[in-house]
Amino acid sequence: MDSKEFIAELSKRVGRPEADVEALVEGLSALLKEECGQLGGIAIPGFGKFQGRKTLERIVVDEQSGKRVLYPPKIEMEFVQSSILKARLAEKGGRNE
Repeated sequence: MDSKEFIAELSKRVGRPEADVEALVEGLSALLKEECGQLGGIAIPGFGKFQGRKTLERIVVDEQSGKRVLYPPKIEMEFVQSSILKARLAEKGGRNE
């Protein structure tokens, strides 16, 4: 599913115009990017928590050539699902919907 299909499906489910849904999704995306980029987190009750995680820079040695490569630090977004979401997914997984 690409972005346009996602927006169209979400628009249909919530009963709002695609332009409105696209603006809301872009706003949420910007918020997540900003907050997680600062190593913060955003919790959504009943859904889960998005949080930023930083990996430090590291030196990796290529086994074949013996060259050393320095990888810069990076920030990744991590999602931890809530127990409520996990239970709902388990329920739906048991049924063929």
